[in-house]
Amino acid sequence: MNTRNKALLTGTGLVAAFALFFAVNVASNQGLRDARLDLTQARLYTLSDGTRNVLKGLQEPVTLRFFFSDKLATQAPQIKQYGQRVRELLERYAALSGGKLRLEVIDPEPFSEAEDRAVAAGIQAVSLGQSGQNFYFGLVGTNSVDQQESIPFFQAEKEQFLEYDLTKLVYGLNNPKKPQIAVLGSLPLEYGPGGIMAAMRGQSQPYLVLGQIKQFFDVKMLEGAKAEDIDPAKIDTLLLAHPKDLSDELQYAVDQFVLKGGRLIVFADPYSETMAAMPNPMTGQPMPGGDSGSLLPKLFNAWGVEVEPKFVADLALAQRVQTGRSGAGAVADYIPWLALTQAQMNADDIVTSQITAINMASAGAIKKREGGTTSIQPLMQSSNNAMLMDVADLRGDPNPQALAEKFKASGEVYTLAARISGPAKTAFPDGPPAPKADAEKKEGEGKPAETAPQVKESAKPINVVLVADADLLDDRFWVRTQQMFGQSLYVPIAANADFVVNAIDNLSGSGDLIGLRSRGKSQRPFDVIEGLRRNAEQQYQARERSLQKKLEETEKQIADLQSKAGSPAAGAAGANALVSAEQQAAIEGLRGEILNTRKELRNVQRELNRDIEQLQLGIKFINIGLVPLLAAVVAIGLSLAWRRRRVTRRVEG
Repeated sequence: MNTRNKALLTGTGLVAAFALFFAVNVASNQGLRDARLDLTQARLYTLSDGTRNVLKGLQEPVTLRFFFSDKLATQAPQIKQYGQRVRELLERYAALSGGKLRLEVIDPEPFSEAEDRAVAAGIQAVSLGQSGQNFYFGLVGTNSVDQQESIPFFQAEKEQFLEYDLTKLVYGLNNPKKPQIAVLGSLPLEYGPGGIMAAMRGQSQPYLVLGQIKQFFDVKMLEGAKAEDIDPAKIDTLLLAHPKDLSDELQYAVDQFVLKGGRLIVFADPYSETMAAMPNPMTGQPMPGGDSGSLLPKLFNAWGVEVEPKFVADLALAQRVQTGRSGAGAVADYIPWLALTQAQMNADDIVTSQITAINMASAGAIKKREGGTTSIQPLMQSSNNAMLMDVADLRGDPNPQALAEKFKASGEVYTLAARISGPAKTAFPDGPPAPKADAEKKEGEGKPAETAPQVKESAKPINVVLVADADLLDDRFWVRTQQMFGQSLYVPIAANADFVVNAIDNLSGSGDLIGLRSRGKSQRPFDVIEGLRRNAEQQYQARERSLQKKLEETEKQIADLQSKAGSPAAGAAGANALVSAEQQAAIEGLRGEILNTRKELRNVQRELNRDIEQLQLGIKFINIGLVPLLAAVVAIGLSLAWRRRRVTRRVEG
């Protein structure tokens, strides 16, 4: 009877445990759907507050169609893994959107309607594997007014910016209106090198960078601007292009614009070569004395930065220029003109991560001001083979050789462009500047609106991109012109315009979007194993080349012996003569040497891979065998201790 009761209790307990297991799974699946435990070092699976705010702020339904050739991806495990990561992230977006974001996952199989939809949506097809079938891995988003944003193909190399790209796409669909960009400064972007006088003569040739900006943004030129025009309620981003001799009224307006949350990008310059070469409207000749620069120390100090009135000379990045001479000195390194490469760009910032080349001319150096409350994140930097030089050396007709003779590297790396963010106070602590008398005002100048109270400090972190060079906006530093069939063809030689558009695009988004930064990658290779593999391949290739050369020499010797045996020099019957015994023995010996050499090649590769295999086996043993073994030992130890305690209690009881 006791046995039956025990069996019944055991069966009932198993059924109850089984039911409880399913109940817990169902409950957790429903109640803990959004729960995540992210233990990755770079917090790969934890969405930033900026993304959460963008998703919560969706005003209208957004549909995302994720095209991924799932079946074809089995041929490329790494792509399949990245595709799974993108899909999980999109599902997370949909879960946090409160039903405003709808996700469709589509597998565009070859010759299907789904593939036609992918092609029509602009998804890029990539040939995958030996089959040559089209592989799709992209995203298309639409809103209620049928506006479309897309990512034609997800590149694994840009995985650290995956969250930024997705959030930017969703934000753009939720805010379909083009951002309002205002441009102010001395550099005549709208008219070209001749300025307004050239425009009056019908010779206007706007700078190409302005045309690039107008393709993506709604641009307003603030020529003859009034202070009340610089208002974050009217414009999203303000661009200052060489703000030379900016009046106190306009500086105050810029100060209030930034403190109220307006986004600003400044192209300041200790010495603008573009403006120095600008012809005098009356004489047509360059103005004497050159350009005086466009640094704004009052505003910069309030933002916690300093820009010295000197230019950065860099021997490692100097551009090669024609000196106008003949002979060996016709071409020289011109240290004021810098050709920055990807190594000088901040790879962790979305503005510069994909920029490969920037050309600058007599750029200044940005540094954090002592006591500043903002953070300075470099976007572009010089090499350590650089120094600061006086702008007076650039006036007139500077000699490249003479500048090179003065050069002495300081060993310091200088910041040429930076992102400034954080809390800041007004540059006008004593209040707005007193308005000028009407007789002293320059044409077009205004004054701050009297009814607007002054903002003493920023309520939120300011967002400013400061570039210590305005010449990079000039066509001659980043574009070459070619004539083809009577038409001018502009060929970029640097990515200056891309940088400008990237910076404006980033600043013109929401504060949540600006705050997003790069994340780590889900692909985390074993650095030690990869290092061993690279060393092994390098050593093997060197040894392989040596042995391969030996093989070629041996085969050549065999060919020589065989050709001599059948050559006409052997006599009338030489052509049909058989190889002699000595020659045959030599050939057999050489063939044996070939076999030994090939065997040695295999042994070299096997020996060099032995360290890698042993390390891999050790890691597998730790992960697969040792950890479970330790867990089992601990469990057994705890079980024995528990039993021993029960026995002890029984004996004592």
